[in-house]
Amino acid sequence: MKLLASLILSAMALAPLRLAASEPDTDLVFRTAAKKMAAFDAAHPEKNAFANDAKGATWTTVPAKDWVAGFYPGCLWYITEYARQNKWPDADAWQARAEAWTAGMKDQQFNVNTHDTGFMIFDSYGNGYRITKNPAYLPIINRTAQSLASRFLPSTGTIRSWGKREDMKNFNSIMDNMMNLELLMWASKHGGTTEGGTSDDLRKIAMSHADRSIELFVRPNGSTYHVVELNPKDGSVVKKRTQQGKGDETTWSRGQTWAMYGFSYMAETTGEKRYLDTAIKVTDFYLSLLPKDFVPPSDFDSTLKGLEFKDTSAAAVAACALLRLEKLVTDPALKQKYHAAAVGTLKALSAPPYFSTSSDKASILLYAARDYKEDPNDKKTNTSLIFGDYYLLEGLLALKASEAAEPAEKAKN
Repeated sequence: MKLLASLILSAMALAPLRLAASEPDTDLVFRTAAKKMAAFDAAHPEKNAFANDAKGATWTTVPAKDWVAGFYPGCLWYITEYARQNKWPDADAWQARAEAWTAGMKDQQFNVNTHDTGFMIFDSYGNGYRITKNPAYLPIINRTAQSLASRFLPSTGTIRSWGKREDMKNFNSIMDNMMNLELLMWASKHGGTTEGGTSDDLRKIAMSHADRSIELFVRPNGSTYHVVELNPKDGSVVKKRTQQGKGDETTWSRGQTWAMYGFSYMAETTGEKRYLDTAIKVTDFYLSLLPKDFVPPSDFDSTLKGLEFKDTSAAAVAACALLRLEKLVTDPALKQKYHAAAVGTLKALSAPPYFSTSSDKASILLYAARDYKEDPNDKKTNTSLIFGDYYLLEGLLALKASEAAEPAEKAKN
């Protein structure tokens, strides 16, 4: 009995070590990201061409008006945050980089031609304000929310994703738009308003869009459509289809993770059960089809094999969503399920073959897909995407934050 007790005590003593060993190597990821992001910064002294995608050592670039432009400044803010947490001697330099690239996004606060200003401004100015509380950033964020809200059409109950605001012949909404509701909800709590309206109008628009998205996008089994075309006059459905997935009735994996993230956020910020129920539903569908290596194919209905048909960017978004959802559910089994999936995903993305420290790769994440494509040489697949890197950094910071909060939660209980 003494021997058995001794073995049990030894196992208990080793448990924390095994847990630590099972976690992703966050420091390696951030130091690698810092090296690669600094190289891009040095190569672009004018700070007006933003990282986009890469099949090799060089990022293609886009102007500030492109939907992905805010992700590179966002990466710089996440590195700044990590550098300050870990007392890097060059933390100030990282903040200076982040500020310089964020400034290049300023004019997008007036952009009313896209729903993606949430990605563009909240990832840049939003993270900057969160980390520094720079008062000059707040009116820019709030003005962007006003621009985004101007794309809301009451007859449809949703925000127009593509096209001109005045188009009354065509109207579409895409699942990606769930990600931009955070800007509206945040601004509604920080002094933002609609044009000629109130802060509460921003909240109502965001919730109306989320409510209709449950109705329009989420299938009974928890999978999701990508695009829904509506009649702008009465909001009736014209067609449900895909733009980036395999087919109209298939499930584009990154669209599924947009839903996971967006509904988890809406559940967190509103406390409304319908959003939490939807977040659980779409997340459980995602996990039911997730491969053992935690990285989904670019479309869940794909029959293509090989790493070149995976999408690490979808996996990175999923990890962030899972960590948020873990905090919201009360069932211990669900908490454990979502936590394990998040950690498993972050571990997979922080190690080969998906993670690269090599200088011949511009990105830290490989094997991403902007769209489902059957040709691995197509420019939109088997590539690296700046938003994949962004959400990997976000997920790792979120995991560290949750681990830091855990002792305090246990103390309260």
